[in-house]
Amino acid sequence: MVIQTIRFAIKNAFRKKLIVSLSVAGMAIGIALMVALSSASAGFDKILGEAVAETVGDVEVQQYGTELVLSQLPMNISDIIRTIESHDKIIAIEGQVVVNNFYQFADNVTLNLGIAPGIGPGGESLSSLALGALGVRIEEDEQFEGPTTKIIDGQLYENDYEIIIADYILEGGSEVFALNETLDLMINYTYSIPITIVGVFETGEEMTKILEPSFLMSVNTSLLINSLTLPFEQTGFNKAKIRFDSESIEETNTYVKELEELEPKLDVTSTGSQIEGLSSIIDNFSTVQTILTIIMVVAGGMAIFVAQLMGVSERMKEFAIMKATGWKNKTILFNVVFESIIIGLLGSAVGFAIGAGLIFGAQIGADTMFISITWQIILKTLAYGLGLGIASGLIPGIRAARVKPMEVIRGI
Repeated sequence: MVIQTIRFAIKNAFRKKLIVSLSVAGMAIGIALMVALSSASAGFDKILGEAVAETVGDVEVQQYGTELVLSQLPMNISDIIRTIESHDKIIAIEGQVVVNNFYQFADNVTLNLGIAPGIGPGGESLSSLALGALGVRIEEDEQFEGPTTKIIDGQLYENDYEIIIADYILEGGSEVFALNETLDLMINYTYSIPITIVGVFETGEEMTKILEPSFLMSVNTSLLINSLTLPFEQTGFNKAKIRFDSESIEETNTYVKELEELEPKLDVTSTGSQIEGLSSIIDNFSTVQTILTIIMVVAGGMAIFVAQLMGVSERMKEFAIMKATGWKNKTILFNVVFESIIIGLLGSAVGFAIGAGLIFGAQIGADTMFISITWQIILKTLAYGLGLGIASGLIPGIRAARVKPMEVIRGI
């Protein structure tokens, strides 16, 4: 009897193909939106989680109350930092000089992301990120497994005015950059100095390339260039990077407090905390995504409800005959609800396919999967289909189950 009832419900669910198609379409739109937005949110959560895990013990310091480009830390900043109480937790320290003027090459670089450094997704300038230049000590950079340990062509700089460049700079096909070629670096638009490219280093994944430095050179070269650019002679680092043996952001924050008590006074930033702070943005995005999803999916559920209500109204004679021939109220109710569940699950399946198709379409050509379909999203899709199917079929099903055969027959 149960199998026959299910077969009967499946047959009736597709009796009016146009109405069913519209109901499925309405449900599918909402589910597709949910899948796309949820996958984007899950992807960003994964990227941020990995970034926090990688940088949980990383801290940066610069001169207190001073802009980064004007900051000057003493050359013995490593020795000063190692005077903190938790000095035994320090894994590595690296002094860095932020080098000016390399943004002038922005027009000659195109990233594989399809974004020119001068043009961001919102029209904002990305050249300062894409063309960051740093002066670092090779032995200190090695402790962080930095770019100087990832040379894929050429060699490390050995002399003044020699630099190594990121691999993505060459990938754009610009004739300005080539191994063993010399660049003319303009100084305050008045004269130029020759900079020779001696090596190429490998950068990270596509989505993070613009966050890495594009040019690296010796500390001495960087100080020479900045002293020509700035209205004063630069003699120290702009910032220092510190890596602690830390298992959590909270533990790192205790080391941050110790650094803040040092003299000379420092501005201290926990890299992991900054990245973790971005999670609040993702949370806001998730809230908006949930609201939009509920609205769209409920709208799709209403389409199923209206379709079922209209179908039941047209089939009252049929239900009267079913009751007169021995069908029980709960069997008729189950029949109508099951019809709604079939439509709901079908709409969810179609919506999931559309949403997943849009997601994978957006990933074509990208080396990094920044959108992720999780098992939670799949379960949520099934839950929406099942839940809205039951809710949409309940009232029409009760109405069908309460039909009185004699009253219907008299009205024929």
